[in-house]
Amino acid sequence: MSVSSDIRFTRRKLSRPCRGCCAALAALLVLLLLAAVAVYLGHMYLFGDPLNRQTFRGSFVVTSWGETEDEENDLEVKNSTREYDLRQALHNAYSNSELRSCFVGAEILALDSADEGERVHFEVSFEPIFTAVSTPDVTDVMDRQLRSPTGYFSTITALPDTLHIEESSVISSQALTESDSLEEEATTTEMISFELVEEVRECAPLTLPLCSHLSYNITTYPNLVAHPSNEALMRDLVAFRELLDAECSHLAQDFVCQMLQPQCSDGRLVRPCRAYCRAFHAGCGARLPERLRAHFDCARFPDYFGPGSCAPEPDCNGGLRRLALSRRACDGVPDCADAAEERGCAHCTAAGQRALRCALHPRCLPQQQRCDGIPQCPDASDEAGCLWVSRSLASWKRETSESTLGARRSRGGYAVWAERGHSGKICAAPYEDDKKALMNVANSLCKVLTFRSAISADAVPDAEVEGEYKTDENKEQPEYVEVVDPSAAEISFVKSECPERRVLKVVCDQLECGLASARGREAESGAAGLPRAARPGDWPWHAALLRANVHVCDGALLHPNWLVTTASCFQGQPKAEWTARFGTVRIQSTSPWQQERRIVGLVRSPVEGSMLALVRLEEPVEMTDFVRPTCLTEGGMNNQSTCNSLGWTRNRDQLQRIHVVATAMQSCENVSIATTNGICAEPLYDKDDCDEEEYAGSSMMCFDENSKRWSLAGVSGWRIACSKIGLGRPRIYDSVSSHVDWIQKTISNSAR
Repeated sequence: MSVSSDIRFTRRKLSRPCRGCCAALAALLVLLLLAAVAVYLGHMYLFGDPLNRQTFRGSFVVTSWGETEDEENDLEVKNSTREYDLRQALHNAYSNSELRSCFVGAEILALDSADEGERVHFEVSFEPIFTAVSTPDVTDVMDRQLRSPTGYFSTITALPDTLHIEESSVISSQALTESDSLEEEATTTEMISFELVEEVRECAPLTLPLCSHLSYNITTYPNLVAHPSNEALMRDLVAFRELLDAECSHLAQDFVCQMLQPQCSDGRLVRPCRAYCRAFHAGCGARLPERLRAHFDCARFPDYFGPGSCAPEPDCNGGLRRLALSRRACDGVPDCADAAEERGCAHCTAAGQRALRCALHPRCLPQQQRCDGIPQCPDASDEAGCLWVSRSLASWKRETSESTLGARRSRGGYAVWAERGHSGKICAAPYEDDKKALMNVANSLCKVLTFRSAISADAVPDAEVEGEYKTDENKEQPEYVEVVDPSAAEISFVKSECPERRVLKVVCDQLECGLASARGREAESGAAGLPRAARPGDWPWHAALLRANVHVCDGALLHPNWLVTTASCFQGQPKAEWTARFGTVRIQSTSPWQQERRIVGLVRSPVEGSMLALVRLEEPVEMTDFVRPTCLTEGGMNNQSTCNSLGWTRNRDQLQRIHVVATAMQSCENVSIATTNGICAEPLYDKDDCDEEEYAGSSMMCFDENSKRWSLAGVSGWRIACSKIGLGRPRIYDSVSSHVDWIQKTISNSAR
C-alpha cells in the first residue's frame, strides 16, 4: 500500500464565449453605477436638497389693480381673485428667470392697506444645489418685473421703490436698543434711586389699520419691537399677523398693537403694564417666535403706579364677567389695575371725572378735598400722605391722582407736599446752609412715613425746573412751601416763591418692618378689627408664588430682594418659571397695587430637618402701603401666644386669615413627623373656621403688643387642607427663630 501519492490538479481554460460573458457583466455593472450617479446628480439638480431650502419674504405697494367696474361685478373675475392673480404672476416671474432651476414655489401672505394703496406681502422658496440664493438675486427678478410694461405684473400699477425682500431666516426685529435692553441682575442692596429719568420721545400719528381700534391715535418710533419707522414695521407685519391668526388669547390683538404702536403721551412712551403682559403670556407665551421673546419679556414692563405709568389691561369689566366675578364691582375693593369697575359706580360718578377714590372704601372725593384738614374717607386716608418723599414731583402726582393710598415709599428723593388739590416741593430756604435744621425736618418727615429715621438732608437745585418746566413754557409752574420753624414739635409750612429754586432732598433709613401702614392708626391694634377676609394692605408682606402662571405656594417678604418660603415648593421643578406676586388678596384679579417679580435663586436652610428657604427676586419690589416687609421673630414661641396664619378660600381666590395658637408637639404627631425645629399649632376655633386651605410656604404671623409690630414665627412646609367643614386640623410650621442669624447673614452677604 502506498503511503504517499502525488496529488495533481488540472485547470481548464475558459472558453472564448465565457470570457465574453464576464466582460459583458462587468460593463453592465459599470453602466449601472454610472446610471446611479446620473440619477443622483439629476435629482440634486432638478429637486435640490430640502435641507437647504431658502425662503424669502417681501412686500411692495400696489396703487391700482387695473379693474373696471364691469370687471369687478363679473362673476368670472370674482372667481379669479387678486391673490390668485398675484400668485400666478409671482410663479411665472421666477419660473422663467435665471433662478428657475432652484425655484420651488410662491405664496401671497396678506394684503394690507397702505398710504399709497395696498401693500402685498409675499413669500418665495428656493432649493439651491451648489450655491445659496442671495437676496439681491431674488430682489432683482422682482424689480425687473415690476418695472417692465410687458412683464407678468403689467395688469397692475405697482411702486417698485417700495419693494423690500429679506430672507425669512434672518428677518428679525432689530436688536434691543441700549435703552430697551434687559437690565443686568439687580444687586440685593436696597438701592436708593432719586430722579426717574424718562426718555423724551417724538410723537407721530398712528397709521397701522390693524390697530385703528386703540383708544389713542398718537404713537412713537422706535416701537417696543425696535422697528425704527412705519416702513420697517410694515415689512415685518406678517410675523405678527401669524401670531394673531393663532387666536391664542382675547388680549392678543390689543397687546400686539400696543407693542407695534405704543401710546405716546406728552413726549413719553407708555408701555403695557406688567400684569397685562402676564395675562397675554398666559395664552400666547408658548406661541411667540424665538426672535420676539426678548421684546415680549414681561420684565421689561412696569407695574401700575397711577394713570399714565403704564397701559393696563383693557375692558377689565368684561374680564370679570368672563370669570363670573361681576358681583365684585362697586364693593370698594378694586379688581382692575385702574379700578375701572369701582370708578364707574354711583359713589364715584357723583364726585366728577377726576375724582379721588378712597383706597379701601366705596367712596370718591373731589381732588380739592384731599389734605384739607377734614377727613372725608372712613379711614381718613385722604388726610394721610400730605407730606412725602418722592423721586420726582411728576411721578408722585401720577401715583396719587387716582387713589388716597398706594404711592411708592422711596427711601430717597425730594420732600413734596399736597394740599387742597395743589402740590409742590419743600423749599430749602431760608435754612439751606443750616444742616441741623434740614435734618430736623428730614427726621420728622421720615418717621411720619414709617422709616426709622433720616440719614441725610441736603439743599439741591430743583432738577425738574431745570429740565421739564424750563423747556416747556406751557407747563404749569411748580409750587413751593418753606418751613416756619424746623425745631418746633409740629412743623408747619407757608407758601414760598423759592426764588433760588433750591429744594430739600432727603435720604431715609430702612422702612419699619411688620407694620400694615394701609390700616392707618388701626395698624397698632394688631388683629383687633381685622376681618376674616383679607383686605388690601392687611398683610402687605404676603406673596403668592406662581409656577407658569399657576398659584401653587405662598411666601413672606423680608427684604426688597428676598422672601422666605419652603423648599418643598420647588422640588421636581428645576426648569419651571417662577414669579412672586405681591399686593393682592384676590388671585383672579389685578389690583392697582399689584407687583410681580421673577424668582432667580433659592438658598436652603442649613438647619437639619428644616424645609425653610430664602428666595431671591430678579429685581427689588417697590415699597408701598400694600407691599412692605415683615419682621423676624427673635425669641421663642409661647404656647399661649395667639397668632394668625393665612390661607385661601376653597375656590382658591380670596386670601383669608386663620386664628391659630401654638400647642404641644404631641398634638401634631399624627399629622407629620415632629421635629425640634417645628411649631405645632391648632386653629383657635374648631367650628366654622375651616373654609380655608393653606398653601405650602404660608406664614404664621404673631403680633407683639410691646413693639406693635407683626413678626414671622413660622412657615408651613406642606399644603394644609381641611378634610371636613368645621373640623380643624393641627399643623406644623418650620420655626423661624432658629434661622434668624442665617437669614440676616445670607441677605447681608448677597449685597457684597
